[in-house]
Formats: sequence, structure tokens, C-alpha cells
Amino acid sequence: MTSDSVVPATTIRPRRTSAERSAPTRARLALTASAADGLAKVSGGRPLEELVALTAAAAVVVGAAEHTDEPVVAVSGPAGPVLSGIGLAARSTVGDLIRAADASLRSAPAVADARAELAGAVLVRSARVGAAPAAGAAPQDAVELVLTEAGADGVRELLAEAGPDRAEAWFLDVLLRSLSRVLAGFNDPHGPAAALPTAAADDVAAATALGRRGFAPHNTPTTLTAPIEEAVRAHPDRTAVVAGAQTLTYREFWQAAQAVAARLHTAGIGRGHRVGVLTGKTVHAVPAIVGTLLAGAAYVPLDPRSPAARLAEILDDADCAAVLAASDLLAGLPAGLTAPVIDIEAAAAGPAAEPGTVRSAPLPDDLAYVVYTSGSTGRPKGVEVRHRAIASYVHWKLRNHAFDLDTRLLQLPSLAFDSSVADLFPVLASGGRLVLADTHQLLPRRLAELAEEHRVTHLTTVPSLYRVLLGELPRAAASLRAITVAGEATTPDLVRRHHELLPAVRLINEYGPTECSVGATAFDHGTAAGPGFPIGWPIANTVATVTGADGRVLPAGFVGELRLAGHGLADGYRNRPELTESVFVADAEAPGGRSYRTGDLVWWRPDGMLEFTGRADDQVKIRGHRVEPGEVESVLGLLPGVRQAAVAVVSGPDGAPALAAWLEAVDTTVEEIRAHANAALPPAMVPTSLTLIDALPRMVSGKIDRGALVRLAETAAAPAPAPAPSPSPAAAGGDGLEAKVGAIFEEVLAAGPIGPDADFFDEGGHSLLAISVIDSIEKQLGVSVDMGDFFATPTVREVAELVRKAEPAHAA
Repeated sequence: MTSDSVVPATTIRPRRTSAERSAPTRARLALTASAADGLAKVSGGRPLEELVALTAAAAVVVGAAEHTDEPVVAVSGPAGPVLSGIGLAARSTVGDLIRAADASLRSAPAVADARAELAGAVLVRSARVGAAPAAGAAPQDAVELVLTEAGADGVRELLAEAGPDRAEAWFLDVLLRSLSRVLAGFNDPHGPAAALPTAAADDVAAATALGRRGFAPHNTPTTLTAPIEEAVRAHPDRTAVVAGAQTLTYREFWQAAQAVAARLHTAGIGRGHRVGVLTGKTVHAVPAIVGTLLAGAAYVPLDPRSPAARLAEILDDADCAAVLAASDLLAGLPAGLTAPVIDIEAAAAGPAAEPGTVRSAPLPDDLAYVVYTSGSTGRPKGVEVRHRAIASYVHWKLRNHAFDLDTRLLQLPSLAFDSSVADLFPVLASGGRLVLADTHQLLPRRLAELAEEHRVTHLTTVPSLYRVLLGELPRAAASLRAITVAGEATTPDLVRRHHELLPAVRLINEYGPTECSVGATAFDHGTAAGPGFPIGWPIANTVATVTGADGRVLPAGFVGELRLAGHGLADGYRNRPELTESVFVADAEAPGGRSYRTGDLVWWRPDGMLEFTGRADDQVKIRGHRVEPGEVESVLGLLPGVRQAAVAVVSGPDGAPALAAWLEAVDTTVEEIRAHANAALPPAMVPTSLTLIDALPRMVSGKIDRGALVRLAETAAAPAPAPAPSPSPAAAGGDGLEAKVGAIFEEVLAAGPIGPDADFFDEGGHSLLAISVIDSIEKQLGVSVDMGDFFATPTVREVAELVRKAEPAHAA
């Protein structure tokens, strides 16, 4: 590696479990006989060669700790500190690795400003090599690794010291034990560098135990419907489902579900079939889903907001034998559909059988549902989940969330996504009540009123929506027991605000990919919002492992890919055997003999809490939905006039992750591209911003330079069109109403002047920000605007007209 390719020093992310600042931390470890032998083997006992070997060993440890094969470490040498970059993947033997470290140190440029260039670095030093003073004081937030001279007893030591914001003593201990193990591996210079042990055996065993600590190995297979049937028999007259002014008792709900199952059987649909379910939050939606299961079939939830072309892809891939659809959504189905379409309301109102008499009732090994998520290849991928897998999660949730007969859950997630599974089935199994609410139609104030009206005890939402909703929820504090946040990172400020406004209400964080049956880890956020993004401890049906790129188990504090195994694991991806094989991997140590590679990067705290640090790939969560930028690029690249598209994740107007797209295009406009994108992609996958560009920036390799694109977005380097002049009071109907609405748009979007014909969504808005606009209109202008009308007419001028026609907020 040449000197001009060395990048700033690799930083060890802070490994702290408390938000409190502390004094610098230190650790020490006597150099073991095997480590001393390995060091002598490759250095011959010469001081400079020892420093080279120590640098190589530190690079291996840093690479393992930070999940990178191109680590950079700072080295304190006789000419002053330098930055040494070593590409680990290209080193076949230990000897190659040592020679690469030597070449890197010889060609590395001296550090000009230690305070700036070594901040957060891993700094390697040997007491046997005198170091020249650096320009500028050494940074206090570095992690320093030192090899000492021999003491009176002839023993040399490894020392570690970290600034108060870098690491706690437990992590420094892990680093030193790992460094000692790598040095011991140098005893065989001709051995493969990839086989070098990167962690002490005891640390690996401790990490393995953390991932299995709460696992219940004995699982009694059951189905999603069996516990619901028990609740129906025990409490037939209790209210099961509420949707607006309509309600169903458990007896009525079960009869409707049995009627749906009977209707499907009449159409020849049963075990082994899949049924598309296209529904909104109506009282018939839950019987449609449960009735499909009672027929022995698996349901395939369809998003009413998805374009017809995407629904066609899903229905074709799932090979649905029928589609259950709400009558008001029939127009959204793709043309030329060959599968029979059954009206949900008519099916639910048909003749019902007595509980337990419907033939082909599901078995634990039957498929329960197929949920489609974004795929990097340009087409959605269907995750197949069996009854026994999701039922094991339901069993855990009933106990952990204390669901009982008094449970009343405000059901917020769309029924088209697997997050709704975490609401529907545990509540129905407990004999509690589901209160269905559509977050695309109801403002936070109305959702809070529903919670108060129905004495809601639980609700589940994504953190970005909870941030908007939280301020209204204290009115329902008397009944609330628990709020569950999932699907996105929960920030410390949101945790603090929750405990300020709802101090007696549990705040539960759940994490889990669709491929692991909704939930895999969970914990309760305490009052102290510490650093980082914790995602909890493995739940009772899950075993978790943190592994390096080579699949080996990593110790606490080391960043690696999270792998999940256990009773909740999905079967894989429908019709995608290669993709299934690549992420559902054989694992002899895992229950069931396989584990799922999540692609999420995490590290263990010493108490068994997992901390999320990012993704190993480009996948991102947009308002709780998994999105593969590669799929968005693929779809955009097929639009008329687009030659090539690049998509990157940027910070949106509300600070949440957002998609931005840059396009090389001819004979088309941004407005035309956005219209085509809206017709081809679900809302969460349509980029917030679309920018036409003459040529996409590229790296020397020819790949698109996404970092340069993100910098373009951050610095607004591309010239923006001249803003339309703000309307005068006279032009705005004499009362300046358009100016007031425009100011609200600007405040919510954190944008400059917005003209009267500017479209809210073209300016970077989305559904959650639309809620904020409507809420601001109500508070500032005293009227209530219908959300559906806002989505249909989202320009400043059109919204001002809605305001003129709207009723006062108190009347609404």
C-alpha cells in the first residue's frame, strides 16, 4: 500500500455502556510465553522489527474489531507518529502480513498534526523504540497499545489506555487478550494469515454464551390460530376488533373468519395455496387474514399504496390462487389478473361453520404467510414463514408484554407488513381488543383521542411516527401500559422525552428482520438514555451470534454481522434458492442446523445487550420499511429517458434517513420521472429528491462515487432553481393565507422560499411530514384539513384553498 493511499487512522468506536464521562481507562496483560515466542519468531528480538510485528498484530485486531479488511493504525516511531494502512485480504501468509506492515511503515508519511490526525486512532508504541515528539499534543480520545520493556521478573507487558470517551476497561482487556492471541499465532510465519486467531478462546466462549443465555431449546409447535380459537371459546362475547364505529365480538369475528375460510374452500383453495389479501383498516380485515389461515392457506399481504405493477409482481411470484380484496380497493389491482378476486366483506358475511369444523385447518408446519420486502436485484423477494416459527414469537410476546383480557391495543402498522403480525395474533390470543387505526388518514391528535376513548393499554409504532405522536399521548396515560418501538433506531432524545411525558409507561424496543418472524431481540428503555443504539437481548426463541467476515465468532466489543437462529427462523425466499442459500447458511452449532445472516453490524456489551452500528450492505430503513437502494436504482434506470441512476441515503428534512437519486437522462424532466417512479414504486421507495446530472461522479475503478453524491446533497453544490416570489397578501386572497401555508411548508421541510405551485412531495415531503404540516395548520390557523385531500392536492395554493373550505378544528 503506497503512502498516498493511506486514509485517516481507523477509529475504534466508543465501547462504553454508560453515558457518563469517566477518567481515562487502563488495562494491562502479561505477555504470555506463546505470544513472546511468536513476537521473537518474526522479529528476531530487534526493537524496530518488534514494532513492525506489533503493528501487524494490531492491524489484525483492529480489522476484526471494526469489521474491515483495510485497517489503518497509528504508529509511534523514531521519526514521530505515522499512519500505517495494511490490506489484510491480500496477505496469504503471516510472513506476507509482516512484510506488508514493514513496507507500509517505511512509506508512510509523518503525521503533521497529532491532535487532528490521531484523534480517535489506535496508536501503537513499543517502549524499546524511542519516539520523536509529535507536532501537537497527543489526543485524549485515542486508544493506545504499548509493549513494555521486561520488568525485574523478565516479563514484558501489553498496556492499553483510552481517553474518557473511548472505551471502558472491559473492552481494553478484550483488546489486549486478542493482541496476545495474534502474536502467539506468529509462531508459524508460513501459516495462512486468514487463520490467525483474533480473540481469546475464553472471550469467544463468553460471547457465545451471551447469545444463548435466554434461549428455550424446547419449543412446542403450534399454529397462529390455535390460541385464538381457545380465546373465542373462553370469551365469545368480549369485543375482539374495533374499526371506526364498527365492532366485532370474538364470536362474530370467528364466524366471519370461518365464513372466509368456507368461501375459499368453495373456490378450491386450501392447504398449500397462497391468497393475496388487499385491505385497509376495516372491521373485516382481520377475519380475512385469519380466515385464510383457517382454510389452511398462507396469506400474502398486499399494500394498498403500492402501484399496480408492483402488486402484479408479487401476485405472480407468490402464485396466488385467489385475492381477497376490499371493495374500495379493487381499482388498484393490476389489469389482466387471472386469479379469482373475492370481495372481503361479502366473504365475511357468508355462511359460517361452527368453531373447529372447517376442514384443512392449519398445522404447525404449514406456511402461514409470505411477506415481500425490497430486493437489491430490482424485484421484491418473498419471505416464507411457517406457523410454528411465528407462533413461537407470539408465545414470547404474550408473556413479555403482559397481554391479558384487559389488553386494548391501538393497531397502527399497515396490515400489509409483517410488523402488524406482532399486533394481531398476540392480542387475539390473549382475549384482548384490537383497535384498528390508519395512520395515513388520522392525525396524531385523533390517534391519541382513540387511545383515550378506548382506554388503550399498548401500541406499536416506528420511532419516527412515535416522535410525532408522543406529544399527544399524555391524555391516554391513565390506561397506557407499554409502547413498543421497532423498525428503526430509537434515539436517546426520544427515550428521554418518553420518560418525561409518560413516566409510568414501559418503552419496549423490539428488533427483528422479517426473516426471523418479526422479533429476535428486545429490551425496556430505562430512564437513562445511554450512548449508541442498543437493540436488546435475544428473546426466548432466538440464538444470536456476532461473527466476522470469515464467519468466526467475535468477542464482546468487536463489531460483526449479527446472525440469528432458533425457532423463529423463516424458511427462506420464495423462488430464490440462490439468495436463500447465501443468507440462510448451514451452521452446525445453531439450533436447527442453520442461521440467518442479517447484514446488520452489531457488538455485544458485556451484559449481553446488543448495540447496532450500521449495515454491512447498502440496505436502509425508510420510515420503518426495508429498502434496498439497488432495487430503487434498477427501477429508476428502466424509466423512459433515464440512462443511469444512482441512489444514496441522505438526511431528510426531519433528520431521518431519506433516499436521494441522481439521474443521467435525456428528453425527460424531473416531474415526469417522479410521476413514473410513483407508478412503479411503493411510497417509501420513491426518492425524496430527484436530481438530473450530466454525468455521475465515478471513482478510479469506474464505480459510482456515492460519497461524492452524498457530499453534493449535504453542500447543495448543484444550483437550485430561483425560488418563486412569495405571494403578497393581495395575491393570496387578501388575507395572506397562501403565504402562511407556504411558511408552514418551509418550516416542516426546512427549506427556503416555496412558491404557491410547489408540490409538497416534490419538495422532499413524505407522509410523516405531511402529518406535521396538517398539525401545524390546525394549531396555527385553527382549521382541520383532511389528510386524503392533502395528498390529492399538495401544493401551497391548493392547500390554502382546503384551509378556506375547512371546518374549524374544534368542529372536526
